Amino acid sequence: MNAPVQQVESPKKGFLFRVVVYGSHLQPGKRRALYIGILLACLAVIWVPIVLLVTFKPATYVSEWTLILPGTGNGLAVSLESIGQASASVASPFTNSSVDPVASYKGIATSKPVLALAASKLGMSVAKFGAPRIKLVDQTSLMEFQLKAPNPQLAQKKSYALYEALQTQLDQLRDDETRHLTDSGLAMISDFNEKLEQAQQSKLEFQIESDIVSFEQFSGLITRLEDSRYRNQELQSDYEALLFQIATMQQGLNLTDETLRAAIALRSDEAFQQQLQRHAEVHTQMSSIDGIWGDDHPQLKQLHAAHDTVNGELTRRGRQVTKSTAYTTAELIELGNHTAQDKVLLELLSLIAERNGLAKRIQTEAQFIEKLQQRIEESAEDSVALENLSRKQQVATAVFSTALAKQDIGNADRYSSYPLVQMLAPPTLPDQPDRLTHKLALIGGAGATLSLIMGLSLLWIRKPWLQKILKSA
Repeated sequence: MNAPVQQVESPKKGFLFRVVVYGSHLQPGKRRALYIGILLACLAVIWVPIVLLVTFKPATYVSEWTLILPGTGNGLAVSLESIGQASASVASPFTNSSVDPVASYKGIATSKPVLALAASKLGMSVAKFGAPRIKLVDQTSLMEFQLKAPNPQLAQKKSYALYEALQTQLDQLRDDETRHLTDSGLAMISDFNEKLEQAQQSKLEFQIESDIVSFEQFSGLITRLEDSRYRNQELQSDYEALLFQIATMQQGLNLTDETLRAAIALRSDEAFQQQLQRHAEVHTQMSSIDGIWGDDHPQLKQLHAAHDTVNGELTRRGRQVTKSTAYTTAELIELGNHTAQDKVLLELLSLIAERNGLAKRIQTEAQFIEKLQQRIEESAEDSVALENLSRKQQVATAVFSTALAKQDIGNADRYSSYPLVQMLAPPTLPDQPDRLTHKLALIGGAGATLSLIMGLSLLWIRKPWLQKILKSA
């Protein structure tokens, strides 16, 4: 039996204060009935929608599948001999902290074009197809998809349709990027090609007008000049050595170049040698009868006459052979006599001939060096201009070839901006409906019921506690 409620005079406070602290003046029985009524009404508000949801909501099935983006950076390089090197490197899209390809792919997968394409594959509207639920796994390149449908087969078909639509959209994006890059690359290559043709034409016109056709030719002329100078120095050294050898032999033989040639000519002339032999025979006959008969002896006079005749012939023939009138008969006889020095004379004559040949070669080489040096001086300015034109052509060739190779290399990689995506786990065929909504609704209802009971309990016991606190205060 409840104790009678002690009526406490309520101070003059506001309406809300009086309601909270003192409540109503209902009897305990009526007050209990009021609290039970409030409890039942609130339970009805909470549980009626939950019961309706659990009872009438159709079952849904969820197909789950996983994609992975294995994109990594790669690079290609082409070395062009004597031109340069072309390279193209593609950094991994996952190394860019500002752009996350996985997040981008999530946006693409949930975009209207992709959903519309996937829905059209199944002959349904986008609203009926629905949007997938995508979960990105942290620190990985995995994308987990979930798609709902009224039955398991349709959920799996929607998953495959969305995957095909995503791949189609990515291919279209890659083709569009490749087309734009190719158009801009071809325009750039056309500009480089025009510059290369201009450089080639300028060089060709200069080569036609100039005596020098290449810088290598000019370098060859300089090399040849140095070789000629070195060879001329060698010839000069040989010539000086030969001069010393000839002078030494001439000093030993007491012969000049002219007397040496005269001696060789006289000793080689058969007519002079016959007269010289006849001269020796006359001298022998004159020596044999000299002292036996007097000078008036007819035979001796005859020999003297023959001697004078032979001397005259020797002089005439000797001067004819030597082509000189400077020699006397005695000198001609001395030069024309064969001696043991004939071999030495021939060797000396050979050395003189070699000396004369070397002198001629040195003169010819000196003339060649002078002409070559003059040509180099005249071609120096042209060679510098030609080198500049060649350098421009090489630069234009390298730029054109590199751009062309880079264009081909760049087209070989279509996954630089939109990495390859692969299916790690195919769409599942769910064998049970999704109960998550029901579970969440029941948990929410239970929580709300517990909170309601606790709230009403606190309201039921609040008045004695609050009045005691106010009285003690």
